[in-house]
Amino acid sequence: MIKKIQELVKELNVHRHNYYNLNKTTITDSQYDNMFDELSALEKENNYILSNSPTQTVGYEVVSKLNKVEHSISLLSLDKTKSIDELKKFIGKNDSLLMLKADGLTVELIYENQKLIQASTRGNGHIGEEITFNVKVFKNIPLKINWQGRLKITGEAIIHKNDFEEINSKLSDDEKYATLIILTLLY
Repeated sequence: MIKKIQELVKELNVHRHNYYNLNKTTITDSQYDNMFDELSALEKENNYILSNSPTQTVGYEVVSKLNKVEHSISLLSLDKTKSIDELKKFIGKNDSLLMLKADGLTVELIYENQKLIQASTRGNGHIGEEITFNVKVFKNIPLKINWQGRLKITGEAIIHKNDFEEINSKLSDDEKYATLIILTLLY
C-alpha cells in the first residue's frame, strides 16, 4: 500500500503542476477527485502521509513572475465531502449559509481605511501572488468601501462563459486558457 500511496502522490502532483502552472488540464475533475479520495483513504488506513501529498497542500507552488505575497492567515481549503451527515457534523449548532461552490480563483482583498491596498491569489495557501493591478478592472470589486481600519475579505473570482470565450478567441492556440466547464443544475 505504501507504493500505491507514493504512485498516487506522484501522479496527482503531475496533474496539479499541469493545471496550476502550465494551464493544461490532463484529466477530468472527476478523475482527479477519485484519485485524491483513494489517496486520502489509503493515507488514513496506513497512517502514512508524504509531505508533498496533495492532501496536505492547497493549490500548487506558484512559478510565475508576479510578486509574491505571504498571507498572515493561511488561505486553506475546507475538506470536501459527499455526505450530508459529515456536513451536518461540521456545521453543528452554528447558523450556516450553504451555497453551490463556484470554482474560480481564490482571491484575498485587503482594505485599509476604506481603500483597497492589496489583492492576492491563494497560491499554496501560505504564499500567493499579488494581483492588485488586475482586480482593479474586475466589475464588482470596490476600490473604496465604508470601513475604517483593516479588513481582509476572501472569495472566489469567476469569469462568465462569454467573457472567457472572448478572451480565448484573442489568444494563439498555445496561449489559450484551459476549457471552461459549465455545470447545469436541474431543479
